[in-house]
Amino acid sequence: MTDQSAFMWKCHPESEKLLLQLLEQACQANRSISALRDDLLHKTSTRLFDWLDHLVVGNSQRVVAELENVGFVSQGAGPSYRVYHHPGAQLPNVIVRDYPGDVSGVAIKVESISDYLMVRGQQAVIEGSPLSSYRRCAVAVDDGVSLWAVERRGTRQMEPTYFDDGYVQRYLAAKELWKSRPRALEDEDQSIAAMLHTAQEVVNSLGRDIAAWVVLEVERELWQSRNRAGQVQKARQDALGMGWANHDHHTFRSSRRHFPSLVRLFEMLGFHCRERYYAGQEAGWGAQVMENPVSGLVLFLDVDLVPEEVAVDFAHQSIPEIDKYNTVGLWCALHGDSILRAGMHHLEAQFFFDELTKDLAHHDVGMMEPFSSFSYLRQAFTKGEMWPVPPGRLAALERSGKVTAEQIARFRKEGAVGSHLENLQRREGYKGFNQKNVSVIIDKTDPRKVHADAF
Repeated sequence: MTDQSAFMWKCHPESEKLLLQLLEQACQANRSISALRDDLLHKTSTRLFDWLDHLVVGNSQRVVAELENVGFVSQGAGPSYRVYHHPGAQLPNVIVRDYPGDVSGVAIKVESISDYLMVRGQQAVIEGSPLSSYRRCAVAVDDGVSLWAVERRGTRQMEPTYFDDGYVQRYLAAKELWKSRPRALEDEDQSIAAMLHTAQEVVNSLGRDIAAWVVLEVERELWQSRNRAGQVQKARQDALGMGWANHDHHTFRSSRRHFPSLVRLFEMLGFHCRERYYAGQEAGWGAQVMENPVSGLVLFLDVDLVPEEVAVDFAHQSIPEIDKYNTVGLWCALHGDSILRAGMHHLEAQFFFDELTKDLAHHDVGMMEPFSSFSYLRQAFTKGEMWPVPPGRLAALERSGKVTAEQIARFRKEGAVGSHLENLQRREGYKGFNQKNVSVIIDKTDPRKVHADAF
C-alpha cells in the first residue's frame, strides 16, 4: 500500500517569493508581460503566476545558490541550460542558461498557441508540429526579455517536438474514439469493459502520457457541455486565448462497484496513487488522489466508504455494496458514474478567489460557502447545476429501497444536483488539499439536501 507519509505537503513561501521576484523583474522589462498580467486579473480573475510554465534566467553562482537554498533541484539539462524543479511544491520550473544575465524569459501555458495569437492579432512562428507534446512561440520580446506561449501534452521536456506526418491523424482519431465510446449501455459492466478496451487503443496509438492528456481533454469538454459556470469562465479565458491551461485537478465520482476499474483506467494512462482521504463516518465517503508525473495531471477520485475500509487499499481491492447510499453513491445512482454518462463532478482551476466570486456573480453564477480559507489554500464550489434524472434510474432507485418515496418524488420533479466549477487559490507552493473541511462541503452537495430553489 502507498506510504501516506510521503504526501504530507508543506508550504514553501520562500520558494514562491523568489519566483515572484523574478517574474516582477520580467514585468518591469517587458511591457507585454505586465499588460498580460493586468488583463488576466481584470478579464479572467486569474494570476499570471498561476499560468507560468517556466522562467528563464541567466547563470550565476548567486542564482543557482538561491534556487537550491529554497528547495529547487536540477532535474535535467539541454544543450545550453539546466532545468530546476521543486519536488515538494506546486511551482513552475526555472531554466538556468549557461551564459550570464538577468531574467530573459517568461513562458506561459496555453491550450492553443494559435488561439492565443489569433485573439491578439499577432503573427509569429510556432515551433513544434501541431498537437505534439511540446510547442512554443516567442510572442513578444522587449529589452532582451521574451514572453513565450507554450503548449504541453503529456511531457515535461523543454525542446519543441516534431512528429511524423501521420501523428495528427492518429491524435484526432484517438480523441474521436474516446468521445464516441459507449458510456450509457444498459449493462454498465459492458460500458466499463469498453472504456478499458478503448483506453488501451488510445495508449497504443499515442503512447501513455499523450493518451492521458487526450482522455482528460475530452472529459473536460463533456463536463463543460453540462456546466454553465464552466462555460462562462471558459469564454472569459478564451477571450485572451488561454483555454483551460490553469486547471488544477479533475474530480470523478464513482460507484463502489466500478471504483477499482476507474483506478485501473488511470493507471493504464500513467497515473500513480498519491494520498488517500477519508472524510469520516458521518460523511461516508473517501477519495484517492492520483497524479501523472510526466503530464502533470492530477485527479480526485471520490467513492462511498465505510470506516473499516480506511485501512485497506480501496483503490485496488473490490469493495462490496453497502445497504445505503452516501453522498457520492447516490450521485452516481442518479446520474451515472463520472467516467460513464455523468461526466466529471467538477473541474478545479486556479483563480484569484475573491475576484472570481465577484466577477462570476455578474454572470449570475453564485458560489457556495468556502470549505478552505487558509492563507495558502482557498476553495469553494460554484452553486451546482440541477440535472434531470432519467426515469430508468429513478425506477432502479425506488426498487433499491435506499431512498424514500418523498425523495424520489422530488428528484422526479426537480432533478438532482449535478456538477460544479471549483474556485481554488493556491499560495506558497502548497500542493495538497484540505482533508478536514472538504467533508463539510461534500455533505452539502448531497442530492437529498439540495433543492432546485437553492440555485
